[in-house]
Amino acid sequence: MKFGIRDYAFLAVLTAVPLSAWFFVFQPRNEDIDHARREILSMDTTLARLDTLTDQVGDVRNRIDEAEVRLAEFGRIIPNAEEVEDLLAEMHRIADDRRLSIDSIRALKQNTVQGYLEIPHRVSLKGDFTAIYEFLSDLERLPRLVRIQSLEIERDLMSSNRGDEAFRFGMLDAEMVIVVYCDGAGQQEEVE
Repeated sequence: MKFGIRDYAFLAVLTAVPLSAWFFVFQPRNEDIDHARREILSMDTTLARLDTLTDQVGDVRNRIDEAEVRLAEFGRIIPNAEEVEDLLAEMHRIADDRRLSIDSIRALKQNTVQGYLEIPHRVSLKGDFTAIYEFLSDLERLPRLVRIQSLEIERDLMSSNRGDEAFRFGMLDAEMVIVVYCDGAGQQEEVE
């Protein structure tokens, strides 16, 4: 069989079609596929990081919810500035139950601390040691937040010859500063 120019041209076209298809169609398509695979791998890595961050955000949301619950519980033990008088009346009732004599309760200068009011009250009372101890224990059990900032106790050495039952021998004079914490730091009115 003898090949002519026409046969060689046909053979060249027959060979050129797959080669040109390889260079112009398949190789660019393979590059596009490799590029898409790299993008998919990058997106998978990013998605894995986002899943981790989402889990952490979920933990943060849970922590925020827990903190809000704790804050609500804390808010229940912080009275409003208007409820301070009720708290002081409760202190009077406790002192009466323990047979203590409250000489005075004076409101001192209030301070604002982290969004809450601190209202210190200087309290002077008289009674025996057991009554004062029970009074302090009852203050501790109050559902409202109060703090004893300072406490001074002196022994009253008056003799029982006075005839006054309130000042019998062995009585104590207690002077303390009780700090009442209040909600409503925006209210700067004096509580007395």
